[in-house]
Amino acid sequence: MPLSNNLRVAPVIKRVLVQGRGEQAVLHQHTCLRCGNTWWPRRPSKPLRCPKCKTPYWDRPRRVKESRPVDRTPLKREDLKDSLRAELGKALGLGTREPDAHEDRSLAKALAVLRAMKAAGRTWQEMAERVEREFGSKLDKDQLKALVR
Repeated sequence: MPLSNNLRVAPVIKRVLVQGRGEQAVLHQHTCLRCGNTWWPRRPSKPLRCPKCKTPYWDRPRRVKESRPVDRTPLKREDLKDSLRAELGKALGLGTREPDAHEDRSLAKALAVLRAMKAAGRTWQEMAERVEREFGSKLDKDQLKALVR
């Protein structure tokens, strides 16, 4: 068998001969600094990525994110309650203002608010939301129309 046919059959031998190194080509074992995999490369050149985890950064150690220091100051119970109430109110879409004991929630006040909103050209949806928020009554469009007239 001629040498050229033998080179076609054995591509590894051809690769070593083409590089001109012959016996000088020494393969070193590599270790991935990301996943810890150890392997023998096929070529003497540096591998592009780890064969196990496929990262191209196999030769660089993983960077550790710097964490911010946690504030460990003690909270007052009242402050914690207030902040929790406010956050829950935001999450549930509830109004943040608390009704006062002196606040006027009468029908006359509701009618005055509705008439003022109708005169200002507000939509029925806006009027319904304000009545629900301020007076705690959920009214539909027909009920609002009947009250405003």
